[in-house]
Amino acid sequence: MKISGYLGFSLIDFPKRISFVIFTQGCNFRCPFCHNPELISTRKKGQYSEEFILEELARRKKIIDSVVITGGEPTLQRDLPQFLFKLKKRRFFIKLDTNGSNPYMLMELIQAKLIDYIALDFKNSEGKYAKTIGLKEDLAEKYYKNLMESLRILKRSNINFEIRTTIIPELVEEEDLNNIKEIIGDVPYYLQQFNPEKTLNFEYRFQKPYSLEKIIGFKEKVKGKLRGIINSS
Repeated sequence: MKISGYLGFSLIDFPKRISFVIFTQGCNFRCPFCHNPELISTRKKGQYSEEFILEELARRKKIIDSVVITGGEPTLQRDLPQFLFKLKKRRFFIKLDTNGSNPYMLMELIQAKLIDYIALDFKNSEGKYAKTIGLKEDLAEKYYKNLMESLRILKRSNINFEIRTTIIPELVEEEDLNNIKEIIGDVPYYLQQFNPEKTLNFEYRFQKPYSLEKIIGFKEKVKGKLRGIINSS
């Protein structure tokens, strides 16, 4: 596993649980608004060994009951199942954050009962998907189909999951949110404010986030929930 960061204590990353957050190295998307650009490169080596992370978890065992695997894109890690097995042996609940581009890995993890909760990023409507993930149309089309397959897998499973969309002015708009909501149906749906600090594309660092009032309006229309919202008016 390529692990490039961790957060030793979190009350907000795993619903109703106290978690340890692991950031994996490498992502197959190039979202221009990404606020963890240092995690994108797949060539970069991880900074922390699995042994170090397991030792840190052991030190916190009395207060931590779960582990969140995020990125980057965790499903790019070929040895992810083996690492999650080690966590399960230590009786941790596990949440996976994923962009849904690897439904095969997702299915493997669910069937092996290695995860307890999944957060699936639905970046944007199909027509804006390529621009949102920063890739050429043909590759974006492939990943969008994989996202649809990942969504089908989750809906057919018994696992708890949520869908989330980061909302960026001029990129993700009300029409896009309505389109996404129509596709995902009646499942937990979260709208997230985007963070203009340290974005992959420099121009997004000057992009003013949606106002709180605007986001509440989105929430009411798509019957979603809010997360990571700041009053930017």
